[in-house]
Amino acid sequence: MGRPALRYAAVTKSVLRLFSTALRTAEVSRSETPMQEFLERNPAALAALVGRPHAVWVLPRQALGKALGGGWQPDFLVCDWNSNGPEWTIVELESPTVQVVNTRGISHKCREAQQQISDYRRHLTENWKDLQVNGLPGAHHQARSWIVIGRRKTHKPRDRERVIDLRNDEIEVASYDRLYDKLGELVELRFSSRAASKKAIAAWARRKKRK
Repeated sequence: MGRPALRYAAVTKSVLRLFSTALRTAEVSRSETPMQEFLERNPAALAALVGRPHAVWVLPRQALGKALGGGWQPDFLVCDWNSNGPEWTIVELESPTVQVVNTRGISHKCREAQQQISDYRRHLTENWKDLQVNGLPGAHHQARSWIVIGRRKTHKPRDRERVIDLRNDEIEVASYDRLYDKLGELVELRFSSRAASKKAIAAWARRKKRK
């Protein structure tokens, strides 16, 4: 990758408070920009989307060239490098005040994000050799994408089915509350692992002392 992997295991509990503060600001401004800025400063929150990552990189607003000029620029690209090689995830952010569904079905903003992801995927697939030269190895190995939009809400069964149908296109739609929960799981995992390590070291020290 030509850049150091993210030290997601170094995340602290304070990041949850900072997340909540940024989310309140985003709601007041009715814009995703405060969350974009927060996630650029705290990329571990997006590493949490791929579960328990291996070596992971989070690339904000990575410019992707377009043959006819201009360029693609996903909000985030996440690379999880596991035993199968690099697996890429596209993340698109929308405002926390935008609804996933409306009276006509999937909202315009959510459909717009879906179309952007489709464009990015096509570009990654068609231009992976050039992208590899520019530091994005295996960019065509694209796994599930995420649209983070709105706040947690109970949907009617038909609307819930419409959102779930996006999974057929390997797109997961998540509220900012769900992203917060996933970050909390990563924080808990980190501190649980630390506690387990300390316990194992203490047990080893006791055995050593008895000898």
